[in-house]
Amino acid sequence: MSKESRLAALHRALAAQAGQPVLFADLIRAVWGDDPPSGPLPALRSLVKRLRQSIDDEIVTDASGYRLVVRPPGPRQLPADLPDFVGRDEELAALSASNTPVLAITGPPGIGKTALAVRLAHRIRDRFPGGQLHVNLRGFAAGPAVTVEQALGRFLRSLGVSPANIPLDVGEQIELYRSKLRGRRVLVLLDNATELSPLVPDVDGCTAIVTSRNELAGQVRLDVLTDDEASTLLDRWQIDGSPQDRVELIKLCAHLPLALRIAGAHLADRHLSDYLADLRGDGRLDALEIEGDAAVQATFDLSYRALPERAQHLFRLLGQIPGADFGVEAATALLGEDATEPLGHLVHANLVQRAQDRHSLHDLLRAYALRLGAPEPTRLYEYYLVNADAAGRRLNPEVHRMELPRLPDDLPRHDMPDEPGALAWLDTERANVVAAVLAAGDQPITWQLADAMRAYFMHHAANAIEWRTAAQAGLQAAQHLGEVGAEANMLGSLGLAHWRSSQFTEALPKYARAVSLARQENDLDSLQPYLGNFGIIHWELGNLAEAAEAMRESLSIVRKPNTLFNLSCVLEDLGPLDLAVSCGEDALRMSVEQNLTAGVAICLHGLAVSHQFIGEFDEVERYLAEVEPLVTPELGPSFAASVLESRALLLFEQGRLAEAESVCRQALEVAASHEDELNQADAHSTLGSVLRQLSRLDEAVQQHHQALALSRKAGLARCEVQSLTALAADHRVLGNLAAALGFATEADKIAERGQLRVRQVPVVAELAEIHRANGDEAEAERCRRRALDLARVTGRKEWARRLIEVSAR
Repeated sequence: MSKESRLAALHRALAAQAGQPVLFADLIRAVWGDDPPSGPLPALRSLVKRLRQSIDDEIVTDASGYRLVVRPPGPRQLPADLPDFVGRDEELAALSASNTPVLAITGPPGIGKTALAVRLAHRIRDRFPGGQLHVNLRGFAAGPAVTVEQALGRFLRSLGVSPANIPLDVGEQIELYRSKLRGRRVLVLLDNATELSPLVPDVDGCTAIVTSRNELAGQVRLDVLTDDEASTLLDRWQIDGSPQDRVELIKLCAHLPLALRIAGAHLADRHLSDYLADLRGDGRLDALEIEGDAAVQATFDLSYRALPERAQHLFRLLGQIPGADFGVEAATALLGEDATEPLGHLVHANLVQRAQDRHSLHDLLRAYALRLGAPEPTRLYEYYLVNADAAGRRLNPEVHRMELPRLPDDLPRHDMPDEPGALAWLDTERANVVAAVLAAGDQPITWQLADAMRAYFMHHAANAIEWRTAAQAGLQAAQHLGEVGAEANMLGSLGLAHWRSSQFTEALPKYARAVSLARQENDLDSLQPYLGNFGIIHWELGNLAEAAEAMRESLSIVRKPNTLFNLSCVLEDLGPLDLAVSCGEDALRMSVEQNLTAGVAICLHGLAVSHQFIGEFDEVERYLAEVEPLVTPELGPSFAASVLESRALLLFEQGRLAEAESVCRQALEVAASHEDELNQADAHSTLGSVLRQLSRLDEAVQQHHQALALSRKAGLARCEVQSLTALAADHRVLGNLAAALGFATEADKIAERGQLRVRQVPVVAELAEIHRANGDEAEAERCRRRALDLARVTGRKEWARRLIEVSAR
């Protein structure tokens, strides 16, 4: 059977049970029948790798097999086409026939750039079976523009990337965006851009349509409608009137499609001559200009004055909305009563645009509404606050929160019965809430909104830039008003945002200041979580003694299972290990009592790791047997990979090397398929040690170098020490003693600097073996004694036993 045939057979076997894991053995049988290759699992892995490169669907590695996840059709995000679009025939023909990767449409506001771009996108969309992406970048709006990072986050999620897998660095986001587009034909519509940004795909087969008021390379620049085109538009709306009146209307609307559209809506139940009399009236002379054109202002004025009073009031309020769009509930919050009817009047008058259940204002209309004047949208901010807080509590009820102010009872409150409902609301309103934070200025609602969004940002660390932006605005407001508790809260939020972005050095001073301010205020409720997180930052930076001290102080205020577990993890590096086990057991007991399902699984695995370090392998077996049935998709692929790696390490210690290799490769595939560098590094390291024991030394060295590269890339000191120690052992067995000494010495320095005393035991023991192989018995004995002392102090009993046996030989 050819490779192509085997590839097709594998695809059929997976597709036959799409969405369900297919056992490795069943796949091997489907591909090779009764004549499998000598190394069936490696051959299957190689075939899966090739299949992943040749299909759009995703192949997920499970513990016992592979699962085909059929990707839904590509994104379909184009706005609806205007049924009454007229004119632009030459521009449409030229743009449709163009093969350039960027189709730029430019011109002044209200000229119809978006309408043409949408019409063009619908005309050519069949060329792009991979889907269509769309974003209004709001580059010229009164409120904040949509950033590249915000748009990339939306696009990547639409292209099937899990929020947890979206990188934090914008350069990496751009590369992931382009990698997801490669091999696909996708149309990208970028409306209201200020420049040609990285959102332009720059990928073969993909095309971007870009609209802008600014000059762009290769642009098609629009002019106002011709007399004939404008007249055709009036015909479409069945606007009656004399030819002279129609000509005058077109002139007074400055031939602008937007102004004509609003006039057409206004004329649905009026005679043209009466409308023109109003349009020519003296009130027009008093109007402020919009974009230098009083005629457009006058068109807006007449439509506005024709509205019922409630609709007029709502329109003025809507100009104050800082975000890009809004729902009926937001309008209701602003109005103080049900806004459905007045919002319908605004949509009918073309003063508000509606797309399904979302509404927005054209930039010119927003500017017009602002000039009409309205009070600050306090009720809108309060509406966002009450619902963001409720959604955050649904996502993470345990997170420490600031006390909410008294909020009006009549604010619309969304039903959020479960986590998906809460996430749906936050996904929709996230950018609007952040815009509200920035617009609110130096007042308490600023930090209250920023605090309410923290649970969501913790859930979706991919939005770390927005997180930091909101928290920084809240911090500034708190400092301006002298609110020490709020300042501490915002510093803690900033620290957490930096931490989730792996920016530990930046996070440390934020938490140090938050801890200091909470102590100053004697606010123990806030001090406890600040100390816990302060400890974790120290842990990540390798300051283990400081980490343990902060966590112990946090536990002295309130004993929480997550803080106990974190202290246990610190002690797995710092020692003593018997205390790590004690903390882990306490955390497990509290998790069981509080019915924390995920916490129980995590604590069980943590105890397996602690006993692994001690060398109590019967206990490792017991805890792994308990945790393995609890590994579910809800706990994430990282946890699954970590449990697999622990099982492989136990099999290695038990001498079951073939099984250890198989399980370790499963762990590696799960981690690699989800770009989990920590568990990839651990799996490579363990696999290399298994291969060394199997006398496959070249493969072992290769695996350990991969582990080292991943460790250094991710800044994982613990994994780096482990990888360097393994490479030292590889080269010692190979007889390359100088190289072995170099690797072990470097590992010892890193372990010493990072206080990684538990992991330092095998490092120093390896140094003893290298010196012994070099014939330096005195230095070998010095290192052995040092390793033995470390093993006793940290509680690595199995290593202590081995080192005593070495002395006895």
